[in-house]
Amino acid sequence: MNICWEILGIEPTTDLECIRQAYLALLPSFHPESDPQGFKRLRQAYEEAQHWAASPAEDVKTEEVSDEHEILVAFRELLASERDRFQPSAWQKFIQQLNQCSMDEIDKLRWQLCDIAMEMETISLSCLALLAQRLNWQPQEADDDAEGEELEAFLEIVKRGDAFDLLSLAKLPLVVQDQTDAYFFKLEHIWRFYPEHFADALQVQGAWIIPDDKQLHRKLLHWFSAEQWGMAELVDIARRWQAAEPDNEDAHYYLCKQRLLCGEGESLLADLCDFWQRYPSTQADDLLLGWCRQHRPDFFPLAVMAVEARCMADAEYVPGESARTRLLWADILHSGRLSPLGRSFVDSLFYKRKAMAWANSRLSTQGEPETPLLDLYRTAEQVVLEAFPKEKPFFRLLIRLEEGQACPLEALITQALSSKIAMKPGDIRDKKELAEELRLAAEKKLSSEAKTEAPRQAESGGVMKIMKIVGLIALIVCALNRFFHFF
Repeated sequence: MNICWEILGIEPTTDLECIRQAYLALLPSFHPESDPQGFKRLRQAYEEAQHWAASPAEDVKTEEVSDEHEILVAFRELLASERDRFQPSAWQKFIQQLNQCSMDEIDKLRWQLCDIAMEMETISLSCLALLAQRLNWQPQEADDDAEGEELEAFLEIVKRGDAFDLLSLAKLPLVVQDQTDAYFFKLEHIWRFYPEHFADALQVQGAWIIPDDKQLHRKLLHWFSAEQWGMAELVDIARRWQAAEPDNEDAHYYLCKQRLLCGEGESLLADLCDFWQRYPSTQADDLLLGWCRQHRPDFFPLAVMAVEARCMADAEYVPGESARTRLLWADILHSGRLSPLGRSFVDSLFYKRKAMAWANSRLSTQGEPETPLLDLYRTAEQVVLEAFPKEKPFFRLLIRLEEGQACPLEALITQALSSKIAMKPGDIRDKKELAEELRLAAEKKLSSEAKTEAPRQAESGGVMKIMKIVGLIALIVCALNRFFHFF
């Protein structure tokens, strides 16, 4: 049995209506958008069956058509040319050749050229759009609804254009060119119409080539970042993009996003904080919070407050009251990633003790060593409780910020907290006194360390002298032994 009948699922017949009904019954299973290859096979089987039914007595053979129009021959040669098939200039040259034909000839050739293009597995859609514009290919009313749908779907694909510049494949073997074009065409198609299957499509393919094309690179950055997939090659691509366009927000975002997804830690923090401050957005918020959750979970509740302070610019805003903030606090609290100190902080904010209860705060009485993180916790808790701090923790944070000692994340959070605190002249005086006190303490510590180090160096120097003397004595004894042995 001819394979066309196997595809249609019927016995060979000359009944055109029977063939048409079999084709229409299978059509929903092979829609041109969801399964273009399956649809093409079904369509070819349908056309072969119609041809067989129209002339069943003829022995169908594949013979060269000697009377085929020279334009059709030239078009097939263009599509088969490894050198010219992706070259817009070669297509323009073909269109000039087409312009030499009469209007009647062009009318006859218009849809024959379209049929040839629709049969091609690999074709430059951007180049084909030039021909489509010249021949005015538009959806037509057809006797066969299926043919009309097929043409409309094909013209829509041509309108979208290539997934990338196919000329970037010029140096690759022909087979690799075809495979790469087909893969990215399919990938873009799935992203556009079936995004829920995009991750599966990436995993099925395995290894693949990334052509050197900016348009494709930016699509890949968008696709992978949206799917939360990190890729080392995309980090390099994003870095080159940002180097070429330093003020481009998208380039900066995708670079930070891919570095985060690839697991980069402390080396990313400064760039991340810079992006958050330069480009306020929910995307920047998500990057900062995502990094804190992965690498510094104890800073996460504080970063949430910084995000909230920027988003809630209302004068009546009360820190810690937004639904998003409390949801994020609850999430990190129950994640098991916070230290006991961090859990105490979040738990304290949830129960919202009154300002007068600050003296009994768990953070101020649990005997934790004085650290910038503890100072941040204490200051943040007082801000949430509306007990604006006038104590050393907040002043120490400001001093570290002014002297450039704070890490980027600490600086960012300190600035957010200080925006909610009104400093009075007395507070400024107290801060200066504390700064002087800390400076003197630091100098005293250095002096003490220097005094401790001096005896150690002297002792070390004395030991070295003794060792040198012992070595010299040993050499003299050895020389005397040799001298007496000689006599």
